[in-house]
Amino acid sequence: MGSLFYLVLIIIVVPILFSPVLRPCAKRREIASFLYRKFYQALNVQLVIKGVPTDAPALWVCNHISWLDILLLAGSHTVDFIAKVEVGKWPVIGAVVKKTGTILIPRENKFQTYRSLPKLQDRLRSGSSIIVFPEGTTTTGRSTLPFKPMLYQAAIREKAMIQPIALQYFDAEGEITEAVAFVGDDSFVNSFKRLLNQPRITAVMHFLPALSASDYHRKQLTVLNQKAINNTLILQTSKVVFTGITLPQS
Repeated sequence: MGSLFYLVLIIIVVPILFSPVLRPCAKRREIASFLYRKFYQALNVQLVIKGVPTDAPALWVCNHISWLDILLLAGSHTVDFIAKVEVGKWPVIGAVVKKTGTILIPRENKFQTYRSLPKLQDRLRSGSSIIVFPEGTTTTGRSTLPFKPMLYQAAIREKAMIQPIALQYFDAEGEITEAVAFVGDDSFVNSFKRLLNQPRITAVMHFLPALSASDYHRKQLTVLNQKAINNTLILQTSKVVFTGITLPQS
């Protein structure tokens, strides 16, 4: 089973790539991204990218559906992540994200989230784009939950760009599917089995127009981003058009 092979390879190789010993290796992120792509491609997941990511260091704001989101985003772009501490406890994927430098913060504690802002600012200042899931949890992908505003403050302080991303999954018939959703008390094993049972999944990642964070208050940004992403999800649900950049099978 190809997908299981690449999953095991990710579990073994990625922590080694991001160990202190291999820190000088300039290609370690590219190698990890290659493994992520091979894994989701072995699951018959095809990624279609619409829109264009901004070249400037930015806070990428994406709706959150599954652990698969992380592999799709990291497999197609060299980016960092910020996530709630619970993600670090997820089986398999949690161990990987902790080793790759993901900033894990307690999202339910506003004070501790605020104390995490300097770490996020440091990453932006270093030239890295960072992905945040502002809902703080996962959904089925048909619409979003309210966005939490605190993490936007780091982008405002650094005068960075904010780029919303709408992510959605479709089955072999082009209908939106909840088979990918990793919600509630779902387990990684059950989620993985559901994906194996799908003949094909198409993931549509839509990069929406970027905003200058310093032009807005963080609460304004949450409203603007959530509206833009929800409008895109609704549009894609009602009329699926798989046009865009499809990543090569490599």
